[in-house]
Amino acid sequence: MSTKSNVEESLAPHVYVLWTPQEAPVVHVGPEQKPVTLPLIPLPLHRPKEDGEVPSVVDIGQGVYDYLRQFPDCPHNVHYAEILRDAYPHFLADLGSQIAMLDHKEVDADYVKRKITYLKIFALLEPDKASLLQTIGTAFYDLALTFSELRNSYRHLVSAASFLQKADNLKSGDPATLNYLGQIDYLMGDYPGAIRRWSKLIASLDDVKTQALFREKVARLEQEGLPAAPMISHLEAIGAAMAAYGQGSFREALEIMEYLEEQTPVPQEFPSAQFYVLLALCRRQTGDAGGAVVALQKALLIDPDFAPAREEMEVLTAKGTM
Repeated sequence: MSTKSNVEESLAPHVYVLWTPQEAPVVHVGPEQKPVTLPLIPLPLHRPKEDGEVPSVVDIGQGVYDYLRQFPDCPHNVHYAEILRDAYPHFLADLGSQIAMLDHKEVDADYVKRKITYLKIFALLEPDKASLLQTIGTAFYDLALTFSELRNSYRHLVSAASFLQKADNLKSGDPATLNYLGQIDYLMGDYPGAIRRWSKLIASLDDVKTQALFREKVARLEQEGLPAAPMISHLEAIGAAMAAYGQGSFREALEIMEYLEEQTPVPQEFPSAQFYVLLALCRRQTGDAGGAVVALQKALLIDPDFAPAREEMEVLTAKGTM
């Protein structure tokens, strides 16, 4: 197989090179060695040791697999996924097992991001599978509300809404999809949209208690008027406080956190031990050890076993600290 010059650039040129064969490579698959002809498109490869080195079919499969896991939205992504399906099915089996493993991990932003990437690869092969699109959308929603990702919550919610809307277009009226879309509308400040979706959801529910819960949500939006600022702005403010704290701007971080605690509905609508631990750290760093203890007490009321809160409380209540 000979090469020709590339017209596209790799998304990670220090790791991958895009190689376009002049003749279609053929991969032999399975015990019967069934021939599969690969498309004549730029194929991502790990950079060869020597210029002009002709890749093997193993090199091609590994390069496509690794590249797609890193860049699932890259050009030719559908073709790359089809190559894995048709010529290297063991890689898709590996992805499936990794997704199953990640489902049993504790919720962590890095794990959720990895799961989303792997699911997106399967969605390239099944773009009309509503349940798969819904799973990706809910994963993005969970990521948006993960404490360490709050600074990026707007971007994650936009992605969540995109996948969930596609799922709703394919399977209209699914209660879980409607609930998530309504919640995203609410967080983003689209209150008429939230009312519309939750009202539609109520009509599809059989459980009386669940109906009452969503009727209360709708009534609150209709009777109390619109919140002064969308919840997304408050969630991103927590992310800004974390960034300020990480940069050593403790007073700035404290001002943000105390405003959120005192002037916004964040503590009531999203009770979080992590929120109060961050507040405690800000207070301790600005000389208010007593206020830090109060914040930690609130954190432990929410989650008595939250290790960071317990550890920080031990530090603050040690002899001579206060």
